[in-house]
Amino acid sequence: MPHDDTARPTDAPPEDPSRAATGLLCLLLFVGSFALLAFGFDGDATTGPWLVTAGILAFGLAFAIPTTILPAIEERDGR
Repeated sequence: MPHDDTARPTDAPPEDPSRAATGLLCLLLFVGSFALLAFGFDGDATTGPWLVTAGILAFGLAFAIPTTILPAIEERDGR
């Protein structure tokens, strides 16, 4: 399919404050996931697995939000 140069972009402008807030949230989730994993592997047998699971979920969300969730929301709002 050919590229249409006249189509309006559906992305939010880069100066939009929600972009900065989302970037900061994802950065905090990414760094926090390492902390949760470290505490989980160092923790005892009751809380360790839960912290590791929370770390894996936080790591996954840190990548899913900007790459999958936000583009889907922006595309849905553009229709």
